[in-house]
Amino acid sequence: MRVWAQSITAALLVVLVAALATVTADGGSSASGPGSVRMVQGTQQPSAAPDSRPNLVFVLTDDMRDDDLDHMPITRALLADQGMEFTDAISPHPLCCPARAQLATGQYAQNNGVQHNRGVHGGFQALDPTEEASVWFRDAGYRTGFVGKFLNGYGPRDVRPDGWTRWDALTRGVYDYVDFSMTGDGEPRRYTGSYITSVIEDHANQAVRDFAESGDPFVLYAWHLAPHYRITPEGGRSLPLAAPQDRDSFLDERPSSFDSPAFNEADVSDQPAYLRHLSPASPDEVRAENTARLQSLQAVDRAVGSLVETLDEEGVLDNTYIVFSSDNGYSLGEHRFVGKDVLTDEALQIPLLVRGPGIAPGSTSDLPVTLVDLPVTFASLTGVSPQWQVDGTSLAPTLRGEDQTFRDTTLIQTGRTLGDGWSHRGVRTDRYLYGTDGADGFLYDHLLDPEEQVNLVADPAYDAVRAALELRRTELVTCAGWTCNQQFGPLPEPVTDTAR
Repeated sequence: MRVWAQSITAALLVVLVAALATVTADGGSSASGPGSVRMVQGTQQPSAAPDSRPNLVFVLTDDMRDDDLDHMPITRALLADQGMEFTDAISPHPLCCPARAQLATGQYAQNNGVQHNRGVHGGFQALDPTEEASVWFRDAGYRTGFVGKFLNGYGPRDVRPDGWTRWDALTRGVYDYVDFSMTGDGEPRRYTGSYITSVIEDHANQAVRDFAESGDPFVLYAWHLAPHYRITPEGGRSLPLAAPQDRDSFLDERPSSFDSPAFNEADVSDQPAYLRHLSPASPDEVRAENTARLQSLQAVDRAVGSLVETLDEEGVLDNTYIVFSSDNGYSLGEHRFVGKDVLTDEALQIPLLVRGPGIAPGSTSDLPVTLVDLPVTFASLTGVSPQWQVDGTSLAPTLRGEDQTFRDTTLIQTGRTLGDGWSHRGVRTDRYLYGTDGADGFLYDHLLDPEEQVNLVADPAYDAVRAALELRRTELVTCAGWTCNQQFGPLPEPVTDTAR
C-alpha cells in the first residue's frame, strides 16, 4: 500500500513544481493559492484563501472484536502504523443502537434516551434527530456525509437527521448483505446482488471526491455492517456473508477465544444470571462463525485502503483525520456466551485507531477511552463547538502527544425492553469491573483474574471495595457532562490479595 502512496505523492510533487515554474505571458505565475494575485480587468484582487480546517472521516464496523484487527493488514498498515492505537478502548453500552446513539450525541443513554435496540426506550424512535452531532459541523461550515448503517429501526419513512448535507443510510434489508435499500441522498434505491460493503465503499469514496472538489472542509461517516451476523428480509439469521473473493479465506483459522481460559468456562454457577444458566458453546459453531466474521471483514479492510487512496488522490489526505472503530465487541464462547450486550471484557473491548495531522505514526495510548469520548474529540480536532452538554472527554491532547489527566472510573451499562429500560449498570476501573441490576451482580478483580472467571461480589474480603464501587456507580448512573469524568481517587484494598 505504501508503494502507491509514494507514487501518487511523487506525481503530485512533479505537477506542483511544473505549475510553479509555468509563467504566463504577462510574467505572472499561473499558480493560484494563498498569497497569489489574479488580474481582473487590470485590477489586482487577492484570491479567496481556501478553508484550511481539517477534514474528518469516521469508519465504523458492527460487532467487531478488538483482536479481529489482527486480521486486517491494510487497516493496520495505513491507520495503526501511521497513527495512534488506543489499546484500552471500550463500548460502554455494548449493543448496536445504544452505542450508535452515543456516537450520534456524545451522551450516555440516560441523557440521549436510547437504552436498547427495541421497545419504548430503544431504536431510532428513542433518539431526538434534531440533537445529532452532525449539526455541530454543518453549522460551522463543514460539508457532512453519512453512508451506511445508522441506528436500528431507521426506515425509509423516517426523518433525515438535521445535520447531514449528504444522507445515504440503509433502510431496508439492513442486515442482509446482498438485498438492501438505501436513501441515496433523496433518491432511494434498492440493491439486489450487490455486496453491501462494496456499495458503502463506493459511495464513501464518491462523497470524498465531491467534497474535495468543493474546497470546503468535510466530515464523512462510513458505517459498515460487517462482521454482524446476517438477517434476511424474511427474518432468518445466519453467518455473516463474505464477498465472493473472500469465501475461501480463514477456513482453518483458530478462533482467538479458544486460547482464553474463559472459553466454555467449566463452572459458571457464580456468574451473573445472563451467564449462569448457559450450556457450553459448540466449538464447531464458534469456529464457523469466527471464519465467516473474518471473511466479511476483508472487504472492509480493502475499503479502508481505497478510502485512504481516494483521499490521497484528491490531495486532502494530509489534512484529514481518519478514525476507525466498532460499535461494540463480541464474545465467541468466553463464559459459554456468544454475542454482545453483556458487561464482560470481550463485549466491551473495541478497536480504536486515529490517523491525522499532528499524530505520531505508530504511537499508542492506554487511556481507558470510550465511544462517548469520540464526538467531543471530533469537535476538538475540527475546531467546532458542541451545541449541548456532552458526557465524554476530548482525546485531542493525547493525540497530539501531550499528557492528559483522565477519569479513573467509567460508567458501563446495558438496557432492556421492559420496565424502566435498564438492566445491569456498573463501573470499570483499571483493576475492577463491577455492576448490578439491583439483585444480580458481579465484581471481577482484573489484577488477579483478567479472564473474569471468579465473581467476587459476595466475597467478604472485597466488602470495602464493593461498597466504594457501588458509591461510584450510584453517582455515575445519573451523571451528565463533567460529572461523568471524575477522578474519585484510590479504592480500598481487599482484606487480603489472596482471598478467594
